[in-house]
Amino acid sequence: MGSPALHPTLNKFGAGTIYMAPLLTAVPTLVAAAGKFTQTWTGWTAIGGTNGGITLTRNPATADFNVAESFYPQHILQTGDDIQGAFTMDEISKANFAYAMNAADAATVAGTGGNYAVTGASGAKITQYNMPLIGKSVNCMLGWQSQDDDEVLFLYEVTNVASVALNANKGPQAQELLMQLRSVLPATNPDTNLGQTSANAMPFRWYFAGTLFD
Repeated sequence: MGSPALHPTLNKFGAGTIYMAPLLTAVPTLVAAAGKFTQTWTGWTAIGGTNGGITLTRNPATADFNVAESFYPQHILQTGDDIQGAFTMDEISKANFAYAMNAADAATVAGTGGNYAVTGASGAKITQYNMPLIGKSVNCMLGWQSQDDDEVLFLYEVTNVASVALNANKGPQAQELLMQLRSVLPATNPDTNLGQTSANAMPFRWYFAGTLFD
């Protein structure tokens, strides 16, 4: 038997960069050159280091329609679609903390039922975080660009459903913020790349630069 043709350039590695943004932040207009995405992420926050990068999952839910005369399903019906982006943030910042608590971000958290209060400045500064109460949480947006700059992913409206548990322990264990971001279908499509219109709402889109998908 002959050996299969192998394509090492199609093996993908690296955590890439995770971005978050408040709802209605402009989705970057994608620009590619020499097979790499080169656009800036204006208005988006790079969340920094993670423990294990990002995992995107799609879990379609199905139900069987059966009849007594057969041992096999007559129809397999799709009853739901669950799309998630999951990662663990290793950097405890003002914006990251707000996103983990479903409070939009550091700039927009005020007025959502949760907010930051500040007194003093510099070394004498004290910041107080007040979490949004149930019913006051704010959804946000998730983006990702691969380490090789040839993939970009957008989840247009997500909410964190993870248990946020800050474990203060001796090193090398660091405090971490768990993110399990579940998608909802946005009311309108905020992404106009490749001629998409506001009517073509999707939970997420994945883009590839250059000849990766030739």
